[in-house]
Amino acid sequence: MATEVKPKSNRILLIFGVFLAIVAFGGALLVGRTSGGAVSVGGSRNVPAVIAKQDIPASTQITAAMVDIQQFSAEQAPPYAFRAKDLVVGKFAAIPIHTGSAIIDYDVVSDVSGVQPAKQAFLPIPAGMVAVQIPTGELVGVGGYIQPDDRIDVLVSYQPKGAPQALTKTSFTNLHVIRVGPAGGANTRGISSSLTVIVTLKQAEDLKWALDNTNYKFVLKSVKDYDVPDPDTSSTSMDSFTSTYRIR
Repeated sequence: MATEVKPKSNRILLIFGVFLAIVAFGGALLVGRTSGGAVSVGGSRNVPAVIAKQDIPASTQITAAMVDIQQFSAEQAPPYAFRAKDLVVGKFAAIPIHTGSAIIDYDVVSDVSGVQPAKQAFLPIPAGMVAVQIPTGELVGVGGYIQPDDRIDVLVSYQPKGAPQALTKTSFTNLHVIRVGPAGGANTRGISSSLTVIVTLKQAEDLKWALDNTNYKFVLKSVKDYDVPDPDTSSTSMDSFTSTYRIR
């Protein structure tokens, strides 16, 4: 025969259950609080990580003022992040680093030449002009001193058909260099295998012929002469050279 539970007994059980729930909730809060009074997520924050105090553009050399140390819990610490400021100070941002971001080993490089260029939808070619790549090297390319946005002249040496002597002449002037080295890497500083220059379509045809059929050398112009027309010079031949320098 089933035993009937009286209403008074039900109220006692309900009150006892509520009391246990309050005690359990209070205990959870006490366990979850840190010594500073804030609720801890992931344990003690004792893992340092270097973060950016400001936006750092790509190619920028990182200074101590640009970075800070932030403490993380072991569970929340950013993987591969640098743990000390001196490990990143003096290096270069390989990509744009945003404020508050932890700096990891993929974000920095030791030399600015390792910085990946920002992707462009198109080359900065003026209307009516074309870009053409030309070979270069140490002896041809002014020892590797040519950099993007420089202007160069091109000297060519050849012997015209039927001419008794070879001639040297400045054939192309004020060519605008927009890239050093191939696409897909950072603009090279120093000796490279190619330059990309801006020319007219006709100049591109003439330049192709000159590079295929003559000895050529590039001349780096002064930045102060970019807008100054080059003086017209006569061709140099063996006779003119010996006459000018009095060689017998």
